[in-house]
Amino acid sequence: MPSDVTTAGILIRGVLFAILQSMFFAAIIQDYFVWHYTRAWWQMWGVWRNFLWVTIHFFSIPQMLQSLLLPFKRTTQTRGDTFSLEDLAAYVIINIISRIIGAIIRTAIIMVGCIALLVTIAGGFLAYLFWLVAPLLIIGFLGAGISLLLI
Repeated sequence: MPSDVTTAGILIRGVLFAILQSMFFAAIIQDYFVWHYTRAWWQMWGVWRNFLWVTIHFFSIPQMLQSLLLPFKRTTQTRGDTFSLEDLAAYVIINIISRIIGAIIRTAIIMVGCIALLVTIAGGFLAYLFWLVAPLLIIGFLGAGISLLLI
């Protein structure tokens, strides 16, 4: 008789343990989904905003726009003390060419920066889309893996 009681006790403890374990798993899953669809969205927004800030400042887009027509690498010609048409022409032509080269290079950098910014924006939207469907993908892939194991 004592062995039947011990076996029944072990069985009851095993069942209770399985119930508690499944309840704990359900609580974790619920907490995960609450985090995944609430707090994590705001954390992702902070990360995305940092990526946007880094992209803008890596290409120095505001500074490039402010200095768009400044001479390239501050290369300018100074005017001589005496009045000479040759010195005046060299002064004007070199300064204009330096400003044109500076504008072309800065425009190219601004365009590359804007393209990188658009890629960053698109990447953020794709990350949010993936984050939205990631739990469903995990469940689907888990189901597909189990079905492959049972075949």
